[in-house]
Amino acid sequence: MRTIKQEYYFPVIISIHFILWWIDLTLYKGSYEYTSKHIAGEVFSSWVVTVLAANFLMATRAKWVERIFGGLDKMYMIHRRSAVIAVVLLILHFVVVPRNPEFSIGKPMGFYSLVLILIGVILAAAPVFKRKLKYNKWLVTHKLMGLFYVLGIAHSLNVPTLTSELPIVRSYVYGMALVGIAAWFYKAFLYGLFNRTCEYTVKSIKRFENDVLEVSLEPANQKLAFNPGQFAFVSFSGTMTREAHPFTISSHSSDNSLRFTIKALGDYTADLQNSLKEGTTARVRGSYGHFDFKKAKHNKQIWLAGGIGITPFLSFLREVSSDYEVTFIWSVRSADHANYKDEIEQVISDKPNVNFVLWDSGSKGFFTIDRMYRSTTIEYHSIFICGPEVMRESHIKQLLEKGVPIRDIHYEEFSFR
Repeated sequence: MRTIKQEYYFPVIISIHFILWWIDLTLYKGSYEYTSKHIAGEVFSSWVVTVLAANFLMATRAKWVERIFGGLDKMYMIHRRSAVIAVVLLILHFVVVPRNPEFSIGKPMGFYSLVLILIGVILAAAPVFKRKLKYNKWLVTHKLMGLFYVLGIAHSLNVPTLTSELPIVRSYVYGMALVGIAAWFYKAFLYGLFNRTCEYTVKSIKRFENDVLEVSLEPANQKLAFNPGQFAFVSFSGTMTREAHPFTISSHSSDNSLRFTIKALGDYTADLQNSLKEGTTARVRGSYGHFDFKKAKHNKQIWLAGGIGITPFLSFLREVSSDYEVTFIWSVRSADHANYKDEIEQVISDKPNVNFVLWDSGSKGFFTIDRMYRSTTIEYHSIFICGPEVMRESHIKQLLEKGVPIRDIHYEEFSFR
């Protein structure tokens, strides 16, 4: 199935919106007096209503929605960026739309909705708050966005609008509003009732010197089904928050235990380094993600991992067959940080079709595509990338410059909070 990528998502959803407005305005024969400012202001606000409704639908983590966007990680990036765009359009609506001198209860509703949604998106998306605000507090604030959204819908229903005069736009906007409210209510209050959680027990913990924690879980009941490269949401009892966090699965589906390799990149993961103990109960929900080397176009592949981005490839290696020709390059700050070097070499000892390169950035400098490949030697390859955003974007840029089609470049979002 073809997926909707962010470079297509925004043009498509904007085009549909403006086409509906154009049809309705062309056919309109009513008596509502409107100006270009009325049209612009309400186009902005109705777009906000529909795009935030789509965002609430994405937040449900429904499998069919994930498939549309090609993975939960990609979907969450669209979710974040569209929320920022929605806030900009909401501010433009407030500035552009003409003021009606008559008071109505809808006016303060609109103002408070604007302020609260603005605060919510800033806390969710601004890097300074993402770094300083603890995850559990951030999550509570984010959950309130549904109430702010309902307040905004109530505002539109309690003030005179051009939207209410246009049947196609009205049906589309308020239909999407109902979808958004239903999706938010489901995620906030019903999600746990309809989504199975697998219960595990922390079997063993291995702590590496470079702030990396390896956690092996033993199933207490039914095992989690997953494919190599996927991730799951995990919560541990007795930690700073009971909220589940996404971690890539670094074990293979044939193993009885479930393994996660976690680096201290935030307040929650840093707390796990010291607070997690053997015997702790873990609740796992999933699996998610479409990062899968077997679905690629070419069997000749290049895997590029950076640091803790090794995790999906550990599972890949156990699955790769002799039909594939793989060059696997793992960039680490120093050889001392290559925690899985021995495991990788053992797994590929009987896989001559896998060429493993450990790249020590401390002694060799940062890895670049030019250091190993010319344009002719990288043709007809599928590329898989997992690592920090700076590394990923640099590699993608270099690959595109060498003529690798974007459709042959596959990557996993390293962090999508």
